[in-house]
This record gives sequence, structure tokens and C-alpha cells, in this order.
Amino acid sequence: MWPATVKDRVLVACARQCTLCHKFCGTNIECHHITPEADGGESTFENCIPLCFDCHADVGHYNVRHPKGTKYTSAELRGHRENWFGAMATLAEREREPDVISEVYEWQLVSLTGFVWRETFPGRPNYQCFKTDENETYWMLILAHPISLIAIHPEHGGSYRREGIKRLQMLLTKEQYDHNRFLVLRDAHVHGRLFPSISGHHHGDANIEVSTLSPA
Repeated sequence: MWPATVKDRVLVACARQCTLCHKFCGTNIECHHITPEADGGESTFENCIPLCFDCHADVGHYNVRHPKGTKYTSAELRGHRENWFGAMATLAEREREPDVISEVYEWQLVSLTGFVWRETFPGRPNYQCFKTDENETYWMLILAHPISLIAIHPEHGGSYRREGIKRLQMLLTKEQYDHNRFLVLRDAHVHGRLFPSISGHHHGDANIEVSTLSPA
């Protein structure tokens, strides 16, 4: 049994997202002993890793008598936990950065530096609920300082200004995803063109069609 104080700290540290698949879980999240209780593991913050139902089942039901695949070790689980908790702390720190506004025009080619974050959202058909809608996972670029985007309104054609943009959804090719997976949960330089969020598939403050990205 986990003490309430331990569970509270862990759920805040992970923002109720699974530390393995990074899916937002809401109430569908469980605490797992990294070192099992049967092996002397204690119900402490340091020995706790929050997991979604699927990942918890995957971690906890490996059959050593009939091995298939590769078992999660305690050391690996601790590594995933520390990486994710560190990423969440970095993200929270970015949210507290002072505002330094710069102005960008729609489809202007820009170079930005930010924290690369992978996030899952409710998708089709209603874009509202993880349980009833398809899930969509995208990379987000979290900026240290917000920017303003001046864009053309899709209906009346006039220009409008969107301020305080910090979360950019990154539009990448399959090759870009494959070649840059190591940048997730790290700072990166991103070169591309910005445009506003206009559909249910757009989950950021704005979007960036990425030309190139590299480690910061």
C-alpha cells in the first residue's frame, strides 16, 4: 500500500502521465514498486514509478520461466523515471521563464530553440476524450520565451495577432521523426515556418513546419 503523501508527490512529478509511454492517464494510472516488495522494496518516493494500465501489465507480468522479449530491469525503470521527472521539471521551469516577446509572421522562416516534448491528445472523431476518441501523438516544441504570430484570418482575410505562444506543434516527415528520436526530452534548434492552429489535429498554440532540427 502506498502512503498518500508518496502517491501525491509521484503524480505531481509525472503530471499523471505514464513514465514509459508518456501517455496522459488521468485516473487510469498506477504506482509500481521498482524493486518489488517481495524483494524488500519499500513504498517510498524513490522506489515508485507511475505507469498506465498497459505498461504496468507489461512490466509486471514478464514470465521468467518462458522468456519472450526483454524484461524491464529495476535499473532501466529508474532511468525512465528520472528522465521523465527531469523532463517535467524542465517543462515547469520553462513555464516560469520571463516573457520576451518577438513577432513572427505566418509562414515566415524562423529559427527557434526549445525543449522537444512528446504528447498524446484525443483525436478523431471528437477530439475530446482519450477513452472514446483515437489517440494522436505529436512532438511539441516548448519555447523558453513566448512569441507573437501575425496571421491571416481564414474566413474574412484580415490579419490578426496571437500573443503568448509557447507551445508549437512540430510537423515532421517520417524520416525526420526516425532520425531525431534522440532529441525528445532535450533542447533543440528548430528551423521552419510557423502557421496558426486551424484544425482539430492542431494541439499547440501554433504550428511549425520543420525544415531542420538539431541538438541545442
